[in-house]
Amino acid sequence: MEKINLYVAIEQMKHISVTGGTFSVKFRKWNRQTRNGGDMVILTAARLRRKATDENIENSSYKLFLTDTTTGRPLNCWECLVMEFNGKRITI
Repeated sequence: MEKINLYVAIEQMKHISVTGGTFSVKFRKWNRQTRNGGDMVILTAARLRRKATDENIENSSYKLFLTDTTTGRPLNCWECLVMEFNGKRITI
């Protein structure tokens, strides 16, 4: 499987989102109670949305704010828990 650096992937996500496109992304949920990685989330048509500020949402600068364009549902995930972007495995 092809690999891509996390920060390169985020820049590509921003570009795709600004131009009106969508991308696929796979990430793990984070369970605050157990402090453990959880279920895998797979979005086939995601788009980035505006980031919240750290004042509004704790540690928002380390999270991706996404919209699942197939359902319209807003989601967020920790950047470090992103596993794949457009079929490429994420490296840090």
